Amino acid sequence: MKRELVLAALVCTVAGSGAAQGAAQEAPADLVLRNAQVVTVDSARPEAEAVAIRGDRIIAVGSNREIEGHTGPGTRVLDLEGRLVVPGFIEGHGHFMGVGTAQLNLDLTGAADWDEIVDMVAAAAGEAAPGAWILGRGWHQEKWTRVPDDAVDGVPTHHALSAVSPDNPVVLTHASGHAALVNARALELAGIDADYRAPEGGEVVRDADGSPTGLLRENAQDPVGAVRARAEATRTAAEREARFRRVVALAAEEALSKGVTTFHDAGVG
Repeated sequence: MKRELVLAALVCTVAGSGAAQGAAQEAPADLVLRNAQVVTVDSARPEAEAVAIRGDRIIAVGSNREIEGHTGPGTRVLDLEGRLVVPGFIEGHGHFMGVGTAQLNLDLTGAADWDEIVDMVAAAAGEAAPGAWILGRGWHQEKWTRVPDDAVDGVPTHHALSAVSPDNPVVLTHASGHAALVNARALELAGIDADYRAPEGGEVVRDADGSPTGLLRENAQDPVGAVRARAEATRTAAEREARFRRVVALAAEEALSKGVTTFHDAGVG
């Protein structure tokens, strides 16, 4: 039903007055939405009650009575009981591939505390092949119900994370995107140790002994990203294409589930 409502939202401007004209000569609609509050974005007829759809096209918008002429024996009719139907939303500045990639990663936005995140990573590590990267995004220490016991600047060290993922590099990106918390394996692969000097514009947060806590700010994330990029480069062309197609499909599914039908990708140069 969600897909059909999105389709109904796409082009509500196609019909104004006279929506049912010619209905008798046309094939019946596949789907009719009735008893709705339809926002048409058409100044000549800003509101309507019903929408008729055939295939992936809106063929008429009008009153319940007008749209009745588009129904047939095989038409599916949904009574929306006054629900709102609007045109599809336009994402004016988004990252389409990022939306799709996020569906493959751990969603940390709703985690109540650090322990919950560690449990999520432990579960992912239990299913991942040795060496596979585990990625997540969306954590924010200010949203947690308590401060972790081993926190530095309010953010935990990597030790609990590393204990549950010894064979997999882990990168958990902050909700802001300006920092990431990584485990010991990721630090090792990136060559980040007590003697490492962060690149300009970056900071490797350290504990009282000078050891990296696992929190990398701004450009200090780049070395880990470079290691990940090299790992991705070892995939075959077929593997890369398959992943690309999956990410695109997941992004489209996520966008449509939120009513977004047009997407301006700010990441395409």
